[in-house]
Amino acid sequence: MTIKTKGLLTVLIAYIVAITLGFISFSFTSNFSEMLQILIADIIATFAIYAFSVAYKNSSFYDPYWSVIPPVIAFYWIAMNDYIINTPTILLMVAVLFWSLRLTSNWMKTWDGLHHEDWRYIDMRKNLGSAFEIIGNVGGIHFFPTFIVFFCCMPMAQNFSSSYNWLIFLGFGLCIIGVLLEIISDKQLHAFREKNRSGTGIIETGLWNYSRHPNYYGEIIFWWGIFVFGYSFSGFNYLLLAPIAMTAMFMFASIPWIEIKILRSRPQYKNYQKRVHILFPEITILKRLFKGKNG
Repeated sequence: MTIKTKGLLTVLIAYIVAITLGFISFSFTSNFSEMLQILIADIIATFAIYAFSVAYKNSSFYDPYWSVIPPVIAFYWIAMNDYIINTPTILLMVAVLFWSLRLTSNWMKTWDGLHHEDWRYIDMRKNLGSAFEIIGNVGGIHFFPTFIVFFCCMPMAQNFSSSYNWLIFLGFGLCIIGVLLEIISDKQLHAFREKNRSGTGIIETGLWNYSRHPNYYGEIIFWWGIFVFGYSFSGFNYLLLAPIAMTAMFMFASIPWIEIKILRSRPQYKNYQKRVHILFPEITILKRLFKGKNG
């Protein structure tokens, strides 16, 4: 058994334990609302993964949580609708499973084993020192993303037998487009890294010619698709804040953190930043068109 295989099996056991404990919690929260029940289960599952992270001194145990739990939440809402099989439930599960399989498989390809921890967690541990465990590990790495993803999954909570409009298909389409953008950008980045093994180059071709982070752009589109899916049932409400929060998290936290790291070893990245928008390819295209007309 390879080191990576052993690590993946250990992570699999951790998630089986976490999800099982989450489901067991339903037995003790039957008097609560369905939304609160799934939130409590989500919190308990997160604590379980956190326990494994501490036991193995590797916070990357949490990395698959982002893509593993949403399908479980989607299945829960379908179960609350007596497992009804119709157009909305089929579209929802196809979109969420397509997204989950892509993201989880991508993590499996890039994770080397129990000795490998995400560089961001290592940076956080160094910068926070003694405050890392509570502020960084519990708060920043485990529970903040858990709450963000749960919030963004809330539009899935619908009465699937009730009426909906054509926007359900728009939501599904956005989800699929988002995942396809992630797949394409991941393949382009992988091919670039294979040709530039020194790690000093900057990818500026394909989707990366229009967005500095097209993979994250696809991720954001997926979550907007989930919101539109829910909107087709219930219309505008506070859940509009969910995809907005997800977009803001990437634009003002995750992406800037990555770009600071890139600039440490590749100062030429500054020129790329001037030419290509941080996230939205539409802005890059409009800037180039405007510049061309006035050039």
